[in-house]
Amino acid sequence: MKKNETPPYLLILIFIGITNIIFSTYFISIFLAGVVFKIFLESLKKQYYYILAFSVITFLVIEVIQGFKPFSLTLIALFLFYFIIPRIKHTFSSSIMSEFIYIFLFYLVLLVVTIFYTPFSINMLYVVIYNFLIDIIIVGFII
Repeated sequence: MKKNETPPYLLILIFIGITNIIFSTYFISIFLAGVVFKIFLESLKKQYYYILAFSVITFLVIEVIQGFKPFSLTLIALFLFYFIIPRIKHTFSSSIMSEFIYIFLFYLVLLVVTIFYTPFSINMLYVVIYNFLIDIIIVGFII
């Protein structure tokens, strides 16, 4: 008999939360929010509600540490999941390419929302691009 096992998303989310806490003391902005976004999407698709709740908590940890508004990452993820991603699914047949585009759109909307709250600086753009590239590597090769 085959058990319905979930991937180790809970351990990954705990690692991301601890990483954000540790790197915030060294003033390095590594969000790994794209990885949490990917886990958020998978937990919504497969109805893993306990992982969904823990990914929202991880989003909150990232928001508090990085200075974003509370639940802004969760609202961005829900907006993309319900309104944008269904339209993109019809356009791309490659699943790996669509995953990269989802993460790109997540960071693009995150950048737009952040610009509304803080003045734009080129360093903010570099941080978002840097985090996007790290998340693409992690999602592409690990998750």
